[in-house]
Amino acid sequence: MRRTAGLLLIVLFIGCEIPKRNALGADNELMVVCSKERRNEMREILSAIFSDTIYTPQPEPVYKIKFIEPNSYGKIKRNVHLVFGSVGTDVTDPGTRLVKSLLSQNQFKESIHGANQLILSENVFASGQLVLFISGQSVDQILERAMVQGSKILDHFDTLYEKRQKKHLFEKARQKELENRLKSDYGWSMKIPWGYTILREEEESGLFWMGRDIPYRWIAVHWQEGLTAPTPDSASGVFHSFVSEVLESIQISDYKFASEEFVFNNWTSQKYTGIWEHKEEAQGGPFKGYLFYDGISNRTYILYTMVFHPGNDKSLLLKQLDLIAETFFVDPGGFE
Repeated sequence: MRRTAGLLLIVLFIGCEIPKRNALGADNELMVVCSKERRNEMREILSAIFSDTIYTPQPEPVYKIKFIEPNSYGKIKRNVHLVFGSVGTDVTDPGTRLVKSLLSQNQFKESIHGANQLILSENVFASGQLVLFISGQSVDQILERAMVQGSKILDHFDTLYEKRQKKHLFEKARQKELENRLKSDYGWSMKIPWGYTILREEEESGLFWMGRDIPYRWIAVHWQEGLTAPTPDSASGVFHSFVSEVLESIQISDYKFASEEFVFNNWTSQKYTGIWEHKEEAQGGPFKGYLFYDGISNRTYILYTMVFHPGNDKSLLLKQLDLIAETFFVDPGGFE
């Protein structure tokens, strides 16, 4: 047993055998095992922990909840993110009976009478898996614990989510020839997964725009010489002008538009999120953008990502674009 950043992180040995097979399933799904009677309570507890939401323009949670009956958990026990939920000690509730059987006697007792209502465990049924056990005397007791440990639990899930997505995006196939050309031609580059194609490339206007379709996702890099946005207000103006003038057919909706100061790859930047719209066609979806100044190249950069996937999950696609953007770097040797 070990403690990680104040969070109880344990390894359970089910059947006295360390799991060897890799975890399966979607990285943005939480498979929640509990009785039907406890589903609303589990949804309330999980909302206090996994609270991130994007607007697409409809609100969409970053983590999707799927409920599973306790007697069917064997079918999904190798999924990457599992949650076992229980409230109280009544073992006639199948969820409570299951949680009590998976935890040790001391762990279950501590969840009811002590301070361990949320127990996070690695590699319980599969390698590279996170399992969260929710157990307590009452919902209020569990929610109180979630206020203390929720952010740490979310950090663990987010870290695994990103690790698996990076492996999916970058470890199998990358367009290294294009990556090297960008560094040679423009002094910057980033990791480019297989399947992305160049949509526009204009050295004079400082634009590189690539994308992938079905579902549609795009990422653009724009650069201007010098410090063009010395204040947050001027940065917002530069960002809006880039979207409407350089990308031409795209505009930013006022609905849910937000900006904040953000550290992006060690650059102090302005981060923008919200909804993009096509000026002529009935298209739109979520976007995320970063604007920052780099002293080595003496340039102001904008990285802009957006998704179009109507009626379907967009948060995973936006996360993938963000992970690509986070690989952006400026080559110091190109500006000596």
